[in-house]
Amino acid sequence: MARTLRLTLAILGALSWACAAPPSLAAGDPPTAVRFVIPAGSLDRALQTLATQARVQILYSPALVEQHQSPGLQAQLPPQEALDLLLRGAGLRAVAVNANTFLIERGDAPPVAPAVPPPRHREPTELATVEVTGTHIPRADIEVVTPAPMTRIGRAQIEASGFQTLFELLSYQPGMISHHPVDVATDGSFQSQQPFAAAATTSLYGLGPRATLFLIDGRRVANYGLASADLGGLTDLNGIPLSLIDRIEIIRGGASAIYGADAMAGVINIILRKEQQGGEVIARYGLSERGDAEQRRLSFSYGNQLSNGGSFFISADHFHRDALLGSQRDWRTADLRRFGLGDWRLPLGYFSLEDVSLVRYACPDDVRDANGACLLDTPSYLTLQPEMESNAVYALLRQPLGGSVEFDASLRLSQVQQRLEGAPLHGTVLLPFGHPDDLNEDVPTLLDYAFFDVGPVRSRSSARTADIDLGLSGYFDRWQWRADLSHHLNSVDNQIDRMISNSAFAQAVDEQTYRFNSRDNPPELLRALSPRVEVKGDARFDQLIFDVNGPWFDLPGGETQAALGVEWSRDALDNRPDQRMLDGDVALGAQKSRLDDHSYSSAFYAELSMPIATWLHADAAWRIDHRQGYGTESSPMLGLKWEPTRSITVRGTAATGYRAPSLFELRRPTVSSTIDAVVMTDALAPCLFSSTLDDGVTYCLVEHGAIENPDLAPETSRSATLGVVWAPSSTFDLSVDRFRIRRRNEIVTTDALSNPEAFPASLERNEQGELVAVNDYFANVGRTEVEGWELQSEYRHDLQQWGRFTVRLAASWLTRLDRQLTAGGPVLDYAGHRAPQRAALLGLEWNVGNWLTTLNVHQFGPADVAVPGQPCPEWNVAVGKCTTPSATTADLYVAWGGLQDWRFSLNVNNLTDHEPVNYDVVKGGYDIAYDDPRGRYYLLSAAWRF
Repeated sequence: MARTLRLTLAILGALSWACAAPPSLAAGDPPTAVRFVIPAGSLDRALQTLATQARVQILYSPALVEQHQSPGLQAQLPPQEALDLLLRGAGLRAVAVNANTFLIERGDAPPVAPAVPPPRHREPTELATVEVTGTHIPRADIEVVTPAPMTRIGRAQIEASGFQTLFELLSYQPGMISHHPVDVATDGSFQSQQPFAAAATTSLYGLGPRATLFLIDGRRVANYGLASADLGGLTDLNGIPLSLIDRIEIIRGGASAIYGADAMAGVINIILRKEQQGGEVIARYGLSERGDAEQRRLSFSYGNQLSNGGSFFISADHFHRDALLGSQRDWRTADLRRFGLGDWRLPLGYFSLEDVSLVRYACPDDVRDANGACLLDTPSYLTLQPEMESNAVYALLRQPLGGSVEFDASLRLSQVQQRLEGAPLHGTVLLPFGHPDDLNEDVPTLLDYAFFDVGPVRSRSSARTADIDLGLSGYFDRWQWRADLSHHLNSVDNQIDRMISNSAFAQAVDEQTYRFNSRDNPPELLRALSPRVEVKGDARFDQLIFDVNGPWFDLPGGETQAALGVEWSRDALDNRPDQRMLDGDVALGAQKSRLDDHSYSSAFYAELSMPIATWLHADAAWRIDHRQGYGTESSPMLGLKWEPTRSITVRGTAATGYRAPSLFELRRPTVSSTIDAVVMTDALAPCLFSSTLDDGVTYCLVEHGAIENPDLAPETSRSATLGVVWAPSSTFDLSVDRFRIRRRNEIVTTDALSNPEAFPASLERNEQGELVAVNDYFANVGRTEVEGWELQSEYRHDLQQWGRFTVRLAASWLTRLDRQLTAGGPVLDYAGHRAPQRAALLGLEWNVGNWLTTLNVHQFGPADVAVPGQPCPEWNVAVGKCTTPSATTADLYVAWGGLQDWRFSLNVNNLTDHEPVNYDVVKGGYDIAYDDPRGRYYLLSAAWRF
């Protein structure tokens, strides 16, 4: 249905444009003849092949051609004459809309008259585009089979999903792993108490965001302005409203030969809307069945043709979403007794120094439970869904400059504000002698304490994005050229409240002006203890691209297409932490470092699309990248398509990839500066400070810090895919693909404390040779190998008066995820451990009359609770809960367009009101990467066209 709707709208747009624009061919210019080699088969496939070989656009409804066959064609003819031969006997004809665009219509339809002004269309009409992810060579049909597996999410599927953010939409795609803003802000653990860098992104196949490249209209953009300590540079998906997006294309497998660094696991290309005839206003309102998590959205778009042959498109979007806290859902708790897994809430009170046992609970009276216990339920304080408000505007202009030259410019501005909340800062305090809150006189006491009087930790972030793109394009004979200049900026201001200043707290304790668990501490003292911490960051990316593409030489299967291009870019990152972070004065917070750096890169790439025979096609690409400070890297790629029969295509790719160290990784990692004990060995001795315990084991007391590594090298990868596509008819297709990715020289933060001998550079000694510190640093020590399967299928059936029925199925299965974290260390398989190993998405769509109904069913597989290489925890074994069960949710979409110029729709997400279930005690009963926290959710939409 989505494909039919898109091509139907394209037809209407082409007709409108044809009527408004003068013919672009001079009367005396003879059309250029093209050598065509088109095999016999379906008329649909023949038209696709003709469009590719002639480099023209052919617009038609699939229903017009799906029952027709073509005898093929081998001749050198102008495109119009070749089209006439292909359509002979089919009752169809081709009408030239302009020099490079043809419209297929029934033979008895009246001809299109360019001189007559078009009628006013009440329906917004989106014109066809030819951007296709995974190649620099334009394709005439976006539905063509690609050598690498590709997932395409069209505008109709986006609308039917009911999701209101790009992050949510991508998170439910099989093979995708989400990185939730809360997860990013706390660096992957809800135990982290310093929320930072609240971006939202996704990645493929467990290789992390560093291996998944995000593009907008085929171009890179700036990363989020603050780098995550755990995940590095991120693309914040919340800054790209779904209302601006035409479609999303996901290439699975390495694509560094096409797009350069970072594309080792795959590419996600977000293609924005380009042209529209008329306008549209859409209002949406959402609310959970429990009356919370409210959402409101208002979007506007308008486009039109200009009298001089150009066009413009503008769009604006406003979105607001209320926060959802853990305390608003009963299942979000560390008390897992409902599963038989015990109570993992944190006890607060006095503990013995001898055996660290609880001596007495201590907390404010209003915090105690009914039994008088003081238990801190950290997950219940955490934000499940951040409060978010976003505003965005987008504008695009296309203007012919004479001849074949065209100028285009686009501007996208957005601002995203998010608010997160966590538990009050909590930790262990060693009370000094004589403090009035000391449990025993003259004996130091450990107090596990939470700053309830200061309140829950809160973080507010504001991210502003500005993207400007300028382009010139044209033709030289049959070769197309294009020059692009772009500037991308992402600025972030992050304010964190209710953290604790180490120096102010130490002073207050020494002077005994702060009383623990008292509601009588003066407000001015609490303000001094908890000053606001502010972090700012800017990420910039500037790029200049020039490329050409066109026909080169003939092969038995047709004309070879080639593309050549050069790129130049500048990447800059400026992170400005609060002075308290630089000084390590934020309690239980990692010490940050100042970062203000930039780097230059350049690249040359070449690509060939070669029809070796009518049944064999090869795509070859080669890219050379030069990055400042890291020399030159070469990335080749080969893709093959073999058609042993008309209905079967065997495809495969082989590619290499790389990723140079990011500007963030060139600095020291974010590590909390602490004093730790490590077992003294011959390699570590002598130590400045050491202690021998009663068991005879001697420990070195060392400072745990971080240093820079100037010898970092790029990561490298090799990837391969092999699959088969079966399309026995124009209404059914099925693809199954096997993928394998091997990544080497992975840049990871060393865990020097757990294995200091494995990282000699981490050992810091004084002038006497005594060990004083063990430092973490970024190093090329990791390896990962991932294998799995991808399945995609679509079936379309015309029920005549009962409408049209469509079934879509996508599934991903990770069969192996081997990781080696240190050189010489064990290789562990992470597939299915603490995360689902498989996922599937089934879509059922029924379109009849003015009604459209879609049911989407999401299924995530089970996950083992055990950490790879370790047995299931004993508390899970005791109750037989070593595997978190699979989860299935369903989303319903119903739309009605029976009122002229209006469309009304209802989405019901999580139709069965499924509640999260998770047996991993570390996760607090909920997996933030996969589970839906809202429950059954309703979204109402109304659209008006003008």
